[in-house]
Amino acid sequence: MRLAGLIKPLRLLRVNKTRCLLSEQHYATKAEQEEYAFNTKEYLDFKKQLRQLNVYNRDGHTCLQVDCRLCERLPAAARATATASRSQGPLAYVNKRTGAFICPNCDVKVSLTHALEAYQTVPPSGFRRLPEKSLEYATRFPNLISVTAEACEALGLKGLKETQLNAIGAQFEPEQKLLHFRLRNASHKIVGEKVLHLGDRSEQTFQCSSSSGLLIHGSGNKTKAVLVSNLLDFIVLATQNIETHCIICLPYAMQQLPQECLPGLERFKELVFWLHYDATPSWDAASAFAQKMDEKRCLLIRPTETEPAPHVALKKRLNIRHILAKATPVRHKAITTFNALRNDILSELQNIEKVNGVKWKRFPVLNKLLKGHRKGELTILTGPTGSGKTTFTSEYSLDLAMQGVSTLWGSFEIRNTRLAATLLRQFVGYPLDDKLQEFDHWATEFERLPLYFMTFHGQQPLKPVLEAIEHAQYVHDISHVIIDNLQFMMGVSSYRGDKFWEQDSIIAAFRGFATKHNVHVTLVMHPRKERQEDELTTSSVFGTAKATQEADNVLIIQDKRLTAVRGKKYLQVAKNRYSGDLGIMPMEFDKDALSYSSSVQSAKRRREREKTSPTES
Repeated sequence: MRLAGLIKPLRLLRVNKTRCLLSEQHYATKAEQEEYAFNTKEYLDFKKQLRQLNVYNRDGHTCLQVDCRLCERLPAAARATATASRSQGPLAYVNKRTGAFICPNCDVKVSLTHALEAYQTVPPSGFRRLPEKSLEYATRFPNLISVTAEACEALGLKGLKETQLNAIGAQFEPEQKLLHFRLRNASHKIVGEKVLHLGDRSEQTFQCSSSSGLLIHGSGNKTKAVLVSNLLDFIVLATQNIETHCIICLPYAMQQLPQECLPGLERFKELVFWLHYDATPSWDAASAFAQKMDEKRCLLIRPTETEPAPHVALKKRLNIRHILAKATPVRHKAITTFNALRNDILSELQNIEKVNGVKWKRFPVLNKLLKGHRKGELTILTGPTGSGKTTFTSEYSLDLAMQGVSTLWGSFEIRNTRLAATLLRQFVGYPLDDKLQEFDHWATEFERLPLYFMTFHGQQPLKPVLEAIEHAQYVHDISHVIIDNLQFMMGVSSYRGDKFWEQDSIIAAFRGFATKHNVHVTLVMHPRKERQEDELTTSSVFGTAKATQEADNVLIIQDKRLTAVRGKKYLQVAKNRYSGDLGIMPMEFDKDALSYSSSVQSAKRRREREKTSPTES
């Protein structure tokens, strides 16, 4: 049995349970497809019809708040007497960007069109209500107790008492040695839990499949909040008795902010990002999250030695309230002086390794040349036909995804089944054809990666592709987009002019998207037809010079195996705007693992030696 035939269980990929974007299973109904097609006119028409139906609604920062008529527990009398002046029942939220209709009370998410049909018909027709028991989240940790002095001491925070932890909703699991917190949605219903392992300080988040909540500490009348990315910082700020702000811990650190979380933030007029900087610069994540939350109300504490993460500030005995007061807007309307840039420059200099980007683990030579994988850049990869562009790009993206870089694949040349099979094989390190009993284990591990796939195949116009990418970036916090390859987006537009002009406009669109949304875009492109014995250069990229001019990085696969007796294949970094370092990376292919990584091949040889050494002795 071929591996491609085994990949069907991976069609639905989810982050931390990865999802396949726009797949038949994920958008199974017409109503769900209409959610993706949401636009401003449709949103305004929806508001107009709500007024005609005399349904309470109010504009929020990211959502339209509306009286929910889908709640099973809302009496019919209350639905009939709802007025435009106030809400008579639980609130639902309509996301202004995606059109998703979310009710935290009855735990439903439907399209805007589907919701409107339900409002116009009482009882709603065609609406599938969830059973009552589905609204209750069952904990995975049944042996929870109040926090003990032992757990308090294990945290290592000076002066912290168990009464303080109990007061902010913490519980202790003595067998697994972890602190437990409940996650709640906008209706204060428990929809998940977040735990901190006291041994290695690692965190885990468990939530309902259709819901996502936040960990919030503070009274309901506060209009300001501080957002942190880990439980340690949450504990520090929540036990400091900051009177002016609620303290909020994000469910998935800086990797993802599900749109189901946004209703829980609607009541806040000011949000301060005070994030921890583990791998990537947090101002990148803050900028992306701020676009979801309405940038006008978002502030940021930039990382410097005098303004570190909350738990570090506590350890250094810095004034936490003084640091909080120094928060500045995430974006400036106009930056005209060095003084306005001063804090940003200092922050970059003090966090230079993190500013360099996410490091590859399989390709250390790329780290030396490119320094890392950074958001907001455009990379072009080219090489002769059959040189392994797609195989290399798969491993290149897999390496980053295994480090938490949310990735969206647009593979127009090969089908997603085959692409996912390649990625799985590179992930495992050997073919599973003869080891089918291992498939379920590795498939489950692979599903945890933040990988998404567009279902487009063959030639596609630019507009629907960009709309799909923008949707994925907003909903799933995508930070890396791969288009394989660009030539499949040419020749199908309504404009029948020069093909080079068409390609230039496509490249300009991706360049603008990368800059505007702070997303790294990798474009795979074919080279011009040239003699096999000639090396490819930046001018060999198909089309005009605009492609290489717009790109931050140009990577070329040089394949000399067919033109020289001792010819080799290698990756050439032909352009590097970030640091200017150019060079080559040898590419030796391991057919079993479909890998170009020297580290993967070294590990394989080491395992083989370990297997044969007892026999030899």
